[in-house]
Amino acid sequence: MKNHLRSALIVLVIAAIGIGAYTILVQTFSRQEAVQNARKATFLVGTIDNALRRLDHLPFVIAQNGAVLRALEQGDGSALNPLLKSFAEQADADHIFLMDVTGHTIAASNYLSEDSFIGKSYAFRPYFSDAIEGKTGRFYAIGATTGQPGYFISAPVYGREGRVAGVVVVKTGLDALNRAWRDSGEKILVANTDSVVVLASDPANLFTTLRPLSAQVMQKLRDARQFGERQLRPLDWQSQGQGRAVLHGVEYLQTTAVSAQEGWTLHLLSSLAGIRQKAALAIAGFLVLLFGSIVAVSSFRSARLRSALRQANADRQRLIREIGVRKATEADLKSTRDELARASRLAALGQLSASITHELGQPISAMRNYLAAEEIAAGAAPNSLNPLLSGLVDRMQNINDQLRGFAMPGSSQTMRFDLRRAADAALELVAHGLKASQAHLAKQYAAAPVMVEASQQQIEQVLINLLRNALDAIEGQARREIAIGVGMAGNEAFVRVTDSGPGLGGRSMAELQEPFATTKPSGQGMGLGLAISAQIAKDMKGRIEARDRPEGGAEFTLWLPQADSDT
Repeated sequence: MKNHLRSALIVLVIAAIGIGAYTILVQTFSRQEAVQNARKATFLVGTIDNALRRLDHLPFVIAQNGAVLRALEQGDGSALNPLLKSFAEQADADHIFLMDVTGHTIAASNYLSEDSFIGKSYAFRPYFSDAIEGKTGRFYAIGATTGQPGYFISAPVYGREGRVAGVVVVKTGLDALNRAWRDSGEKILVANTDSVVVLASDPANLFTTLRPLSAQVMQKLRDARQFGERQLRPLDWQSQGQGRAVLHGVEYLQTTAVSAQEGWTLHLLSSLAGIRQKAALAIAGFLVLLFGSIVAVSSFRSARLRSALRQANADRQRLIREIGVRKATEADLKSTRDELARASRLAALGQLSASITHELGQPISAMRNYLAAEEIAAGAAPNSLNPLLSGLVDRMQNINDQLRGFAMPGSSQTMRFDLRRAADAALELVAHGLKASQAHLAKQYAAAPVMVEASQQQIEQVLINLLRNALDAIEGQARREIAIGVGMAGNEAFVRVTDSGPGLGGRSMAELQEPFATTKPSGQGMGLGLAISAQIAKDMKGRIEARDRPEGGAEFTLWLPQADSDT
């Protein structure tokens, strides 16, 4: 009887400890998630502001063009239409159009399309009235003609007497943000100042409201035709305060951030079910370990009572197993620690890269727009008016694009292709470098197709990087030789690039793929090539191996799984 009571008491104590530990773990994991989400939300509203400000200066620049004022004075935009179409294509804008002081559209970049803006009046839009008053207009709305949502930026066109003679409007879409968020797996809502959802990771939540709209707000939206004929239905949403919200009956952690450009509020949601499951798994693991220990101790004591000899043998066997398990555990722990350390460095680099690209993206875009505007105004060919400055902008953009690769890795589309063709495509793109370095190129390809299933574009990027590294290695060498081979070994396909350079100096691939680890002079490389290439190979279920060649030089091999045979 006493044993039963003691067992029951032990079970109750363990249950109480488990419940308490579960509650503490849920609170701890929730706080950690909230801290991470705050950083994410700040970054996400930064991307919104960047998208809204990307073409901020374009309407003002176009308004200064003499052809715009002539079209307004003549009341005929036929000569201006092709120019606006060119502006829109070069600036990656959805549409550019010109209205007179009555709101009547006389020229548009989409003049050739069936839903052309020409002849339409948009005097009811706030961006028109703002520009007529001499201000810069900004407005998010669903297009009255196209039915497509977008962000409108307007600027006044001044006549020869200094009065406003018309309005230039640039429209840019924000669909890229919705698609990027949807692909990232994050749950995001962005509501304007009227609580209407204008951006969302789930398209079903677009153009819903987070709270009931007053009659005054509804009338304002109807007057501006901001959302066309869309029914702004209420979203199944409740904000519970203290960082919690309920969407479609599911409870989430809620983190908010406000866009500086339009005052839109971003809601970043994280599922509480995942946090609770994580805590439950941790407690379950602890209980399994605890009961496992109890069972092991009971078995141990029972074995001792049966036979001292059997116990001695059992102890010996157990010790051997524990030593093996400990050695394996220590090896796994070291491997995990090294991987976590590298993941932490890459995560820190990703956050740093995101901050840098966020800060540099807008100035670079503005510089590119000003250069394009000057070339358009002068009627000059692209990059011909100031080639030195254009080259510097391209160089800054290339560096920014490399850093963005760590901050926001792009998605890849896989397909079956012949690895030999990918190698030839990469060789074509470095052909100029091969010729300039007077390198001797040797190709050793398998006779039959070497088929893999991966992203051909990204694999070509890896091969281009390996070939460029080989070109850098042989620079200044008396013997300048590069070889590229494509073949198969077992169930794997490979591309091997070798050079006659100074070699790797005994460094391993793990050391070489560390970000910013480079031997190139300042300005010639950032040390990101092998880091990005190694990550691409890993994403494609492959790997990159590197070694010093016995005869001198370096050898890099990209291994990929062979594609399944066609059936």
